[in-house]
Amino acid sequence: MLKSVLRISLATLRAFILILLVALIIPVLLIASWIPGFGSWWRHRVRRLWIHMILFTLGIYIRWEGGIPDHPAIYVGNHRAYLDPLLIMRQVLAVPVAKKEMASWPLIGFASRLSGIFFVNRESPKDRQKTLHKITAAVRAGESILLFPEGTTHAGHEVLPFRKGVFRVAAEEGVHMVPFALDFDDPDDYWIDDDTFLAHFFRRFGHFRTYVHVSIGPDLVNPDAEAMRLRCMAWINEKLGEFRNGHHTNTLGRHGTKRVIS
Repeated sequence: MLKSVLRISLATLRAFILILLVALIIPVLLIASWIPGFGSWWRHRVRRLWIHMILFTLGIYIRWEGGIPDHPAIYVGNHRAYLDPLLIMRQVLAVPVAKKEMASWPLIGFASRLSGIFFVNRESPKDRQKTLHKITAAVRAGESILLFPEGTTHAGHEVLPFRKGVFRVAAEEGVHMVPFALDFDDPDDYWIDDDTFLAHFFRRFGHFRTYVHVSIGPDLVNPDAEAMRLRCMAWINEKLGEFRNGHHTNTLGRHGTKRVIS
């Protein structure tokens, strides 16, 4: 009984802090949008600082593997939970593509729009095509993109078939494609099926820590979109298997420090 009360209390405290963090970034982004020269470079860094604070608040520990390319790229990976974009953007400066429903979330949706996130209705072919045009324009402008081509979260040991559109963009534009794999230590941290946001939040973030594996893959360039799609899927599936078998290298803790783990 006491443990349950403590977990509810911790989750409630974290929810309160998150509300403050979201409320804080909105005026910062609004003010900054009026400052001459405030472009994507500053927007990315404000967003990343915000993400650092959110992950710190939630007690997220990331076991990180692999380096970040120093040039624009399209990052694609598997999808487990609503936290996934934040886990990657903890280190990667990129424009994320998120489901359209997120835009309607109180405060979070408004802050997300201000920070430059692309929203897409995955059920609408017309909206998906419109989003691909935005992605094309962004990569031509030298932006990196982050998205989850499975189109939904799931708990499987292998990725769902990746949607092909973004791979055609990468092939046609000659853009680098970087796969990533992520997984939680505890499958109960997945946000799947009909689980609601609040129910999941209070159930999982009453725990003191949440551990996640993230691995950044090879830097790929290929004029064959289908070959690149299959290569990314195969690499991610292999890495997810390694996660399940306990193969990982180091941890980015809540303060961003790295330590080797056995």
